[in-house]
Amino acid sequence: MNSIISFWEKLSSKKRGLLFVAAGMLCLAGSLVLLLFTESIFSTVLLYFSLGLNIIGLYILMWIKDRRDKK
Repeated sequence: MNSIISFWEKLSSKKRGLLFVAAGMLCLAGSLVLLLFTESIFSTVLLYFSLGLNIIGLYILMWIKDRRDKK
């Protein structure tokens, strides 16, 4: 657990944002596969979860870009 926390603290803000976007894209792809091949409520929950992760990741990336532009 400590190694995960230290790894996370060593990452730059841009890499953290990209990690959020990548996790969101992975969840979105998985939920779309479930939606296409199953008729499950679980896939709909995953779709909303992945959309939320994508929004958070994009917000972080835009916030970093805005901070960089101000300097």
